[in-house]
Parts: sequence; C-alpha cells; structure tokens
Amino acid sequence: MRIPIHSGAGMASARASDRTILAVALVVFAAIVAMGAFALLAAERVDAAARQRWTELVSRALESKAGLLQRDLASFAHWDESVLRTAYFLDVDWVHRNFGKWLRDQDHHDRSYIVLNTAVAYAAIDGEQVPGEQAPFDEPALFPFVLDVQKAVVERSNHKDVDAGAGTGTPSAFRAGYVRVEGRPALVGAISITPDYGRVIAPEQMPPVAVTVLFIDDHFLNELARELRIAEPAVSLNPPETGQHGVAIPFAAGEAEPAWLVWKPDMPGTALLHALLPALIATTVLLLAAAACVLWYARRATQNLAASEAYASRLAYVDPLCGLANRAMLMRVLGDRLLQLDGTGHRLAVFFLDLDGFKDINDTLGHHVGDVLLAEIGTRLKELSIPGLLASRFGGDEFVILVPIGDAPGEVETIGNAILEAVRKPTAVGGQFLAVGGSIGATIAPTHSTEASELIRLADIAVYRAKADGRGLLRQFEPRMEHEVRQRRDTETDLQRALKDNELTLFYQPQFAADGRTVIGFEALLRWIHPSRGLVSPAEFVPIAEQSGLITELDLWAVRRACEQSVDWGAARMAVNLSPVDFRMRDLVGAIRRILDETGFPAERLEIEITENLLLGNQPEAFASLTALRAMGVRVALDDFGSGYSSLGYLRRFRVDTIKIDRSFIQNIGQTDDAAAIIDCVVRLARALAITVTAEGVETREQLRYLQSVGCHHVQGYLLASPMPPSSLSRYIEQVKHTHEHSAARHAEA
Repeated sequence: MRIPIHSGAGMASARASDRTILAVALVVFAAIVAMGAFALLAAERVDAAARQRWTELVSRALESKAGLLQRDLASFAHWDESVLRTAYFLDVDWVHRNFGKWLRDQDHHDRSYIVLNTAVAYAAIDGEQVPGEQAPFDEPALFPFVLDVQKAVVERSNHKDVDAGAGTGTPSAFRAGYVRVEGRPALVGAISITPDYGRVIAPEQMPPVAVTVLFIDDHFLNELARELRIAEPAVSLNPPETGQHGVAIPFAAGEAEPAWLVWKPDMPGTALLHALLPALIATTVLLLAAAACVLWYARRATQNLAASEAYASRLAYVDPLCGLANRAMLMRVLGDRLLQLDGTGHRLAVFFLDLDGFKDINDTLGHHVGDVLLAEIGTRLKELSIPGLLASRFGGDEFVILVPIGDAPGEVETIGNAILEAVRKPTAVGGQFLAVGGSIGATIAPTHSTEASELIRLADIAVYRAKADGRGLLRQFEPRMEHEVRQRRDTETDLQRALKDNELTLFYQPQFAADGRTVIGFEALLRWIHPSRGLVSPAEFVPIAEQSGLITELDLWAVRRACEQSVDWGAARMAVNLSPVDFRMRDLVGAIRRILDETGFPAERLEIEITENLLLGNQPEAFASLTALRAMGVRVALDDFGSGYSSLGYLRRFRVDTIKIDRSFIQNIGQTDDAAAIIDCVVRLARALAITVTAEGVETREQLRYLQSVGCHHVQGYLLASPMPPSSLSRYIEQVKHTHEHSAARHAEA
C-alpha cells in the first residue's frame, strides 16, 4: 500500500484542528454554564428582594387600613350634630342616613353600631337598618373595643392636661384592630362621639361609642388588590403554600387562631430568567457560529476598519443621542462664523438653551425616558425653519443654537420665542405626555464679544437671569448680569464661611392659640448676620443655598440649634422649616433622630414645616421620610397652604398634623370676598380631617376676629409678636410655663 507523503502532517493538522474545536467547545460550554449560573443566582436574588418588598408593603397596607378607620369615623363622631342626635336623644333615622348607610355607601362598611353604655342602640347590617336589640353583635369580639374607648375617655377626663386653645369637652378616644367577628377575620374600629368645638356641651354620662366592622371578604381583598396591584388575594387559615406568598393578619392580642392574607407572588426574577432563556440559547448558537465564521470575518476586517473610522469621525462631531452637532463641532463652526463677520457688518446670535424641569423627569421616570425626551428636543431644533441655524447639544440638558441675524429690531426675541415654543410642546413617551420648558440666554457677536468661549459664557450667565425671573423666558446678556452672578458666588462662599464662623442665628416668633394671648409654640426663623453687610435676608441666601446644596446643612443646623435652645421652654412646640431639597438626603430621618437624642428634645414638641412642592413631586423617598418622622412622634405642618398646587388628594394620601394658611389670604381679609371664603373652606376641611389650622401673617384685629369666628385653632403674626432672639423671649417662655402650671393646679383642684 502506498502511503501519502503528507499523511503525518495532515494527521497533525487534524489533531490540531480537533484540539482547537475542543477548546472552542469547552469555552462555549464554560460560557453557557457561567451565564446559566449567573441567571439563576440573579433570578433568586431578585425574587427574594421582591418577596421582602411585597411583605413589607402589604403589612404596612393592613396597618394603614386600621389607621384610616379613624378618618372615616371622625367625620361623624366629631360632629356637634352627632352628639345631639345620639347622646341627648337617639334619632335613629338621622343616624342611619349619616352614619350606617353613609359608611356603607362610601367605604362599604359591613356593620355599624351605636353603643350607649353597654347596650346596642342602633345597628346597620350591610347598609340596612336593624333594631339594636335584634342586630347580630359579637360581644366577645366587639365589646373589648367599646370598653377600651370608654376606659380611655374616663382616663383622659380624669387626667387630661388642658392644651392651650383647646375646647373643654370630653376628650375623644379611638381604637381599631383586627379580630374575628363571628369567626370571620375583620377590621374593627370604635370611637367616642364627642363635640367638635365646644358649641355643644358633652353630656355628663359616658359618651356614645360608634363601632364599625369591615369583614376581610372579597370586597376588602379586591380593594387591597387594586391599591397594591397584587394578584388573587385571599384569606387562608394555613400558612402560605408553595406558589403563594402571604403575611399574617395582625390580630389583636387574645386571638388564638391565626390567619394569613395570601396572594399569588410577583416573581420578577423568574420572569426575567424565562425571558433570558431564548437569549441564552441564541448566544450558544452564536458562539458556535462564531467559530465557523472567523476566517470570513478576517476577510472583512479591512472593510469594517474603514467603516469604523468613518463612524468614529462622525461621532467626533455629532451627538449620538440627539443627532445634533456636539460641543467640538459647535466650537469649530462658531469660530469659523466669527471669522466671517470681520468687516462685513453682519451679526451672529448665540442662544444658550437650558431645559426647565428636566432633572425631575430623570429622577422620577428614569434616564431612559430623559434620553427619549432629549432626542425629541434635538429633532425639533433640527426642524426649525430658520435660515443658517446650527443646533448643538452642549452637554446634559443644555443646547447652543447659532443663528445669523440682521439689524431688524426684535429679531433675537422672535427667534428665541420660536425655539421656546418648539421645546415646550408636549411629548408622548411610554404612553404618557411629558412637557418641559426652557430658559434661554442670548448673546450677539460682535456686540458682546468676538471670542467663541466668551460668547457662550456670557449666554450662560443670561440663562441664570432667565431662570431667576421665572423660567420659560429669553434674556439677552447685560453687563450687570455678570456682576449678579459674581455676587451670587460670593454669597455662596460667604455662606459656607458663615456656617463655620457661627454667623448664623435663630429668631423665634411665638404662635398663639385662637384667643391671641396663650402661647402654644414658636417658629424658628433663620437669620444671617454678615460681618460687613449686616442682616442678610433669607429671601436672598436661601435660594442660593438650595441651588448649591448647602440648604440641608443649614436646615439641620437650625433643627439642632432650636432643640438646644428651647429644650427647657416648657411644653411649647418648636416649628422648624425643611426644604424639599432636604428630603433627597439619604438618611434625613436618622439625622433628626440623632439630634433629638443628643439634645434631649422630645420628639412630640418638634414640628417640621414642609411646602406643597414636596408633596407635588410625589417622591416615594419623601413620603417614606415623612411617615418615619411621624412614627417617631414628630409633627408635620404643611406651610403656605393655598399658595401652590393645593390638593385634597395629598392630604388624603399623607396625613399632616397642621395646615398653615398662607399669609396672602390673611392679608386680604376684609379686602376681597374670596379670601374669607377660602379661609372658611380650609378651616372646615381641616376640621373634617381632624387637622389643626394655623393662620400666619395676622397683622390686624379685624383679621384676628374673623379667624376666631371661623374656628381657626392657632394664629401667628406681627399683631401678636414679632420674631425675636432667644434673649428677648423670657416673658413668653414664662407665660408658657405659667399656663401649664395653672392647668396642672386646676386639675389638682378638680
């Protein structure tokens, strides 16, 4: 047999090829195993995080359901008419219309009762009136709530500490919790029926108790499902089974038999893994195909390299997101156009566009939505029918537009308004319409400068003026603007130094009960005493502090100093303002807790004042921080109510303790009819929600008398007392202490 002379080389080549194929197969197998392990691990971690998050969310929802019962019952129980028609004489039909049937229609309460001492005087079963003696009433389950309320009323009547400005009626009490009613899990609430503002005198006997029952049935579960977006909720007597998730219903102490609220769990990790399976399979196929295509790709290497060079050249001058010229292209074109202006008499306008509200969209909806919006803005700028226009993305949400102009008056304003009009049109992104505005600063070459970087710098300064004047505006550069920017930067630097050199101080303005004499608390107001400029207005340095990020340090300093200085001022409350910027801090609640612990200041005496802008942002972090602060005992006041985007929805979603009516309404009392009507409506609304009302900016006796007539709880203003340093507060502090000592003495005599 004849042996080919290259058989050995061929076998060696085949073996080398086999080893290469084996190596590639091992690499592919290892890559597949690694991807599969990573996918399984990631899916499990995501599912675990989702389970924990839903457990906490559902647990909080069950607890909040119990808390919301007080809101439902308070509107009836704290009504003078309710006292008349239950405690003095029982008007069954009126009670049914305004209590039993109303609760059924509004919030689907299953059972409602009025208990006089220990007897059921009124009952509504599924919205239908039933004689009290015939109504089903699970005494072992419901009477503990009634007895707890009655016991609390007695204890508070015997030991109440009369608060300044409060009424003299029997104190109200409320109890709520989960129990089994006739063997069925239910949410039960009970509240004493007491007068609202003292216009009706509470009877000497035990006040009636209103009781309501919501069974955890299909309606309750469906409402919970719609609220939390959980699937197939149900009540189970056994712990959650495989394929279910659940939490124990927080029954009141004494319930021997537990129950669970279970639902079909959301498994994002598993869903993600299922979604990745096709990708993993496709990756495997691609890896195998890659080994066979290596030589083919090598032949294409030269062509791909040339295409890559062309693409890289394009990226060097074009913004990949918006398709506009980038900064390098802008500076190149701007330099060329400035050279062309020499001796021609032509002019070039430079428009610096900064989007308004873009950061909020990024923070709330995500950067991917922001990218889509930026791309849409870029498309609109390219489509502007303005001769010679060059639009570029300067960076972030900033754009620079170059436009040749003539000598026609108002031409810059016309072009700028066209740009603003194009920007502010709503954009559909992900099924929702988004709208942003823009502020423009404009410079003109050669009037303002003939240097590219200087023209852009001055236009940027003009943008600051446009934003300061209200946003959505065009402002041409003026020399005084540069001075204002320099002054703003100097103020920021001085403010940083002031924090270190102890130039900041607090003034305190007393807050009074509605009688205008009894001091119930103080509001801490930040003041800056500059060594050369004297007293600097907060209206000047607070906006700068918010823009620079110093506001959080200033506000925490104010909280600490107010707690330190007022810790021995009796039981008076201390109100301190917090900026919406503060709630972006990662551990704001922990910082305030440390201040309270270190100063020994009781949390119940601290009141945090926020503005409506914080609630308007609808930030989950802000709501979580406010909820945690209230859980600590800190009160929350909504400042300047009515001056912004006031919404009943915010008050229903997040419960504040105090509403402060904006001073603009107070000042118009007696001047305009709508101011008095608005104040009356706000007070009625707050009382219906059991919220304290404070009127700020009281400056005349007429204003004070009107606020007293509509039932405003507290007042504050220059008529009563001006802000003053701690050294001048001794008289008011003694008044506070004397008030509480007098109350204690009256209690002892009683």
